[in-house]
Amino acid sequence: MPGIDKLPIEETLEDSPQTRSLLGVFEEDATAISNYMNQLYQAMHRIYDAQNELSAATHLTSKLLKEYEKQRFPLGGDDEVMSSTLQQFSKVIDEVSAYFILLE
Repeated sequence: MPGIDKLPIEETLEDSPQTRSLLGVFEEDATAISNYMNQLYQAMHRIYDAQNELSAATHLTSKLLKEYEKQRFPLGGDDEVMSSTLQQFSKVIDEVSAYFILLE
């Protein structure tokens, strides 16, 4: 029924089969848009949850990278290259995390 954008309230008083049919179409439309919006909301909520999880994971990763130089490994010596590289990497992770915070 292209072109029908409203259900005239005056016609509902007649309670004709045509009015009932038209009301059914509007109910179907309302149900369809409601279902679609619920699905969209659920998808957006999943994105929100994923962003929060990603933020927490990047924060933890950065923290662990920064703590590497405090670790003492029985077979390891003082590896300045590894320590320096992981410190730099933690800075990059912090920067990425800052970008994610801006996107929220």
